Amino acid sequence: MKLIKKFKWIILGFFILFIILTVYIGKEVFLSQDGVLYGNRLEGIKEVPIGEDVKKNISDLFLATEGVKKVSTNVQGRILYIVIRVDETITTDKIKEVSNQALTKCSAELLKFYDLSFLVDYEAKSEKIDFPIIGSKNKNSDSIIW
Repeated sequence: MKLIKKFKWIILGFFILFIILTVYIGKEVFLSQDGVLYGNRLEGIKEVPIGEDVKKNISDLFLATEGVKKVSTNVQGRILYIVIRVDETITTDKIKEVSNQALTKCSAELLKFYDLSFLVDYEAKSEKIDFPIIGSKNKNSDSIIW
């Protein structure tokens, strides 16, 4: 006990140094952010790009449909997000039909590489409850699942 009282400041210093060293090593080992965010999941993305012309063709197809007010497309990783804003005059069956037609605007290579995600919602607040609906097409499937 006398030995601990005599060297208590040295023991405390070593203990604090040990804690600091442990936190630093733990941070370097477990919280390392090296590398690409998506890892190797994006291999081949440069060979199958989604051009602005494909996005515009899809947007134009939806905007030509009565009841569609606004369309936005966004590519994030290997997913093409298509957000469609509609008014109350369009039905869910019609929007599903047009979404299936939108698949024809994409090449077969693009459909085999990218997932597609459709989000359909009212442009303004509405009393109807038909929307929002979400549809997805996986790169391994041939159709959209709603």
